[in-house]
Amino acid sequence: MHNPAPLVQVNNLKIAYGSHVVQQNLNFCINQGDIFFIIGGSGCGKTTLLKNMIGLLTPAAGDVFYDGVSFFKADMATQSSLLRGWGITFQSGALISSMTLAENVALPIQLYTKLEQKQIAELVDYKLSLVGLSGYQEFYPAELSGGMHKRAGLARAIALDPKLLFFDEPSSGLDPISSQLLDDLISQLCRALSATVIIVSHELASILTIGSNSVFLDTESKTMLDTGDPKRFPEHAKNEKVRRFFNRTVLPNKAAQHEQ
Repeated sequence: MHNPAPLVQVNNLKIAYGSHVVQQNLNFCINQGDIFFIIGGSGCGKTTLLKNMIGLLTPAAGDVFYDGVSFFKADMATQSSLLRGWGITFQSGALISSMTLAENVALPIQLYTKLEQKQIAELVDYKLSLVGLSGYQEFYPAELSGGMHKRAGLARAIALDPKLLFFDEPSSGLDPISSQLLDDLISQLCRALSATVIIVSHELASILTIGSNSVFLDTESKTMLDTGDPKRFPEHAKNEKVRRFFNRTVLPNKAAQHEQ
């Protein structure tokens, strides 16, 4: 049976700031419906990779293809068309503090559609209900708890029914229960919207619970060590360093240094 082409394909990507190489020789695919995690230790370039994938940074070499279309070789009109099909949230949520929650969620709808105000208000109410924030339309970001702030950012990210959702450390700063609830919400929205999700995270519980595909980046070698279903990494990762990361064990030489 013929396998469908990947939704996202990263080819020979090299990420660098001038002569300083962050990551190189990155090759991996993301399929429709994946909950894809970008994994690795602190400072390995997870968020930098995400920024390259969404066009905030330009790679030093290589390319990223969406539905077979090269993002970095595409013209501005094609790039804009691709971007309209994406929802993006960063660690802070990036809500506009001077706008109410309803106004924040309405903003992309107003910018990219010709819907009337009444239709926009109804759509905003619906998106907020999907993330469990019905009744909070007139609240300002400062009036929300950390978990509510994350969900509010998610409501704005899904305002236009995106095909792709990008998250940068969505569970950062949340307690374990709130983090689990957010994982459940992301998984539910992925199914409800038929979306594909790409997440930067170091939260093993999230990765192993909802992840279906992933790439593991290494700080020392400055490249990927493995890709695929993260649930196999604790026992069957190709590289010992990946297995140790998932099993929370320290490399022998570092353990010896620590004891000294």
